[in-house]
Amino acid sequence: MALVLVTLAADAAERPPAPDGIGQLSTAPKLFPGGVDDQGRAYLLNGQSASGGKLILTASNGFFDNGTCRARGESSLPKAGDDDLIKPNFAVLDQWKRTDGTLRWHLWLSKPGQIHFSVNMGIGKDEAGSQLKVTFAGETRTVTTTASTSGNPQPWDLTFDAMNAGEHTITLAASSIRNPRSGVGELHTIDAYGPAIHDAQLLRARWRPAAVHGGYSCSSIDQSRMWVMTTRSTTDFSSYSPITTPFGYYGTSFDADRRARGGFNFSMWAARAGAEIPPVEQMPHLLAAGSPEAEFSGFGHEGSGVKLRGWTPMPDRPKVCVQALRVETEGSYDTYSGYFWDHPGKGWKLYAVGRKWNGGETRTHLSPGSFCEVPGPPHVQRSGDMVREIRRRGWQYSDGQWHAMDTFQCKSKGPANKFWHTTRDGEFAMSTGGMRFYNFEKPSSPSTPTPSPEFLSPAATRQLFQRPADISRIETTEAGMTNATINIFMARAGTNGRATIYYGESDCLTFAKRKLHGTEQRSKVSQSTQADGRSWSHSASLNSLNDGNNLFTLTGLKSGTPYYYRVLVINDHGQTWASQTNSFQTR
Repeated sequence: MALVLVTLAADAAERPPAPDGIGQLSTAPKLFPGGVDDQGRAYLLNGQSASGGKLILTASNGFFDNGTCRARGESSLPKAGDDDLIKPNFAVLDQWKRTDGTLRWHLWLSKPGQIHFSVNMGIGKDEAGSQLKVTFAGETRTVTTTASTSGNPQPWDLTFDAMNAGEHTITLAASSIRNPRSGVGELHTIDAYGPAIHDAQLLRARWRPAAVHGGYSCSSIDQSRMWVMTTRSTTDFSSYSPITTPFGYYGTSFDADRRARGGFNFSMWAARAGAEIPPVEQMPHLLAAGSPEAEFSGFGHEGSGVKLRGWTPMPDRPKVCVQALRVETEGSYDTYSGYFWDHPGKGWKLYAVGRKWNGGETRTHLSPGSFCEVPGPPHVQRSGDMVREIRRRGWQYSDGQWHAMDTFQCKSKGPANKFWHTTRDGEFAMSTGGMRFYNFEKPSSPSTPTPSPEFLSPAATRQLFQRPADISRIETTEAGMTNATINIFMARAGTNGRATIYYGESDCLTFAKRKLHGTEQRSKVSQSTQADGRSWSHSASLNSLNDGNNLFTLTGLKSGTPYYYRVLVINDHGQTWASQTNSFQTR
């Protein structure tokens, strides 16, 4: 790759001026055959054809990394037939204050040849002097910016020779920023013209890729109440790819270094935005956490529910995330227990246990799904041009044995810039993003047997049925006029065991008074968990909890009143709520 230093507009007189007109902006994107990729898969491209020998690159039809810049304003230029790709018609890209990201536009050339780029930027006096790198067709030019005159954006021009037809990317990056507080300046448009632009197309894709969804199962078993899955990222871009479950999500995000972010999203949905608040007995609620520091909390954005906060379970940020989920049915509730393979400690560790109302329908089979997506609004992050790929393996547990998942189901309504397949090594791969569009194909079954790793051994499997503490029974031994004595019988209290007894005149499941976080503050469902009658009104602490009987007396009660109570046990290994709420009535 050649690196050339350029003085802005030094030889602009030698270049022809940009043609008049609006280029491709009045033409809707259209799919056309793109070729065959290195895996033998035919693909399509989504292009807008040049008009009048010109393409116009705008603040809406390009891409940029998270936090590199911001898109803002309303452009007066036309924008035709691409609302499914990006709705706003942004005028400029500004707040370009970072050197660790790029701005990108993708072109398809029908023939090799010369291309001129006329870059229209508004640059203030305090912004001039930054150095930008512009890369295209294997060459990189470094330019030093100068201030605009009369407050209007002025073009600066670069010429490249594309030696090959096909797909190309023009990339802009700031190598140094003279004034980091104000940034590089405002990028309005880039005019692309020249011999190679005739019959060229601007390639388009959604500002962030549409999520790719998949489902996994084992063809040799009919029922399973527990699964184990491994997940890894194979691309150098961040993504969010949880396992989907009957209660919501259980999974992690991956950063650009292909490592898990370190935390999990174990989110149990209660209601979609705008839906009615469920009765308290039908609310999903958390029962256990694998850390004494974890906070029983919630969320509230497009929906509301409960989740853990305040704990990073995988500080080593593994490249392969291994997680397990088990379900048990008790009456009108399904209880889900989520575990993860603790890489430094080499064993299964509990992450969370939650309970969801099932209305009396017993869940006899637990089959996982998953998706991969990229978060972020279009004015902040626009990286749909970058492929994210996640690969998984899975096993289901039945009759005391683990069975490798061999069925991978995906679907799409039509050509999309996402793909799924089964690798030669038996991994289920799903990808989303990029500039290439594929038609739906049914993934094949693994051609090689999936090995049985250490985390599926009999000793490891037994760990998937453990909690931080074991409560044998809780009972009221005596109820007086203003007091009541409770016995907490522990089969295993754990190291530094202690307990909190929550009580009041109504059953509030596991909802205690707490601080609402972030999006919860706007959620009526989350707010309802702190309302009188839906969260415990009183609590008392037992600072030492031992194996066997543990007696505790509640005082200051009202006479002749029915009371409900529930016990939370905490030790050095985590927290466990009692499975049921108990009750008594004072005399």
